[in-house]
Amino acid sequence: MRFTILLLSLLLLSCTEDSTVSVPDYDPGDEVAGMARLSAEIMQAMEGIYKVEEGNPLLGDEIVLKYTGGSLSLFSGRDALWCFFDSGRMDSTLHLAGYWRKQVNEETGVIRLTIDGAEGGGMLQRGERPRPGEVLLRGDYGSGAARSQREVLLTYSRPLHVDERPFLILAHRAGGRNSDRLPAAENSVELVRLAERFGANGVEIDVQLTADGVPVIYHDEYLNQRLTQKSGLVGKIGEYTLAQLETFVHLPNGERIPTLKRMLAVILRQTNLRFVWLDSKPSVPLALLRDVQRAYADSAHIFGRDLQIVIGLPDEEKVAEFLRLPDYAEASALCELDIETVRRTESEFWAPRWTLGTQNALTTAMQAEGRRVLSWTLDEPGYIQSFLRDGRFDGILTNYPALIAYFYYSQ
Repeated sequence: MRFTILLLSLLLLSCTEDSTVSVPDYDPGDEVAGMARLSAEIMQAMEGIYKVEEGNPLLGDEIVLKYTGGSLSLFSGRDALWCFFDSGRMDSTLHLAGYWRKQVNEETGVIRLTIDGAEGGGMLQRGERPRPGEVLLRGDYGSGAARSQREVLLTYSRPLHVDERPFLILAHRAGGRNSDRLPAAENSVELVRLAERFGANGVEIDVQLTADGVPVIYHDEYLNQRLTQKSGLVGKIGEYTLAQLETFVHLPNGERIPTLKRMLAVILRQTNLRFVWLDSKPSVPLALLRDVQRAYADSAHIFGRDLQIVIGLPDEEKVAEFLRLPDYAEASALCELDIETVRRTESEFWAPRWTLGTQNALTTAMQAEGRRVLSWTLDEPGYIQSFLRDGRFDGILTNYPALIAYFYYSQ
């Protein structure tokens, strides 16, 4: 079961040397074993905003239930809580079983929900979209290893909010930071496979270059114990060959540092993510990134995938290097600098830091020119709500995609 992998990852996860996260010895797949699988159509019909009638101490006053990553996830605005579910159907009753996790601390536990046929299960199986009050999810949750400590009752309230123009929820470092105690290490293929289940529809990844010229995904310039297990290797990641890194270096849960090509192949073939922001570090030649971008854009076209890969331009040095590319005007780029530099580089995206505010006048000017505007890296709940309510952004980069998903879809 895929949750067995999640369980093992969380049991092994260590964000700091003295902080670990443990998860109940529980496989939610066992709860639905032998049941008929829920179809994508049924799970899509279950999507929506649900009022929390019981279970408020954990879930708050309302939750988002979203079909994403091939299954159902639950998002709450309280403590960046998310739940991943396995699901099944027995007769006319729908069953959900999974974990809940608060990303901001070490709290976790078990949650189980059912929809009886007479309380909406029948209509959902027919693919009918419910009206307010027509679907009830009943169940229970427990903290840690305990089960059935508190009852849960959720009532369907309204459909998910969706803008006419797709909004990008971008997961930082392929899903978030190690410091947020995620099920897999930042910038790993294991984490990018989970990004959709956190509510993301795109990711940002950090590209470094090895000593033998291979682009790999790793945030810091140096090997360190924040990002890797003890290995005996010290110094810059660019001082080692790919073979040395693959032989001696492991990420916090035993994962390997992925190459850029492997990361993009996983995104292309194993996810439905539609946006990749390549954060180009100083050592990486943009000509190399341009070649990779072009190759995977062609592959996406062949696979019939709606996937856009953009080259990030974080500073003037990268801008100057980008402008030296013979086909820079044809390359999809994202510029973090002022709007005149965005125009000069012919970037499709402008990405101002969130601390600069909503900047609605500049955002509108960029959008009027056919560009899209993304804010980064936004994690604080109050500002998230303000930016969604008062801003005009086309997307947000965050370490808490589940939190963005909650506030965005529950508007």
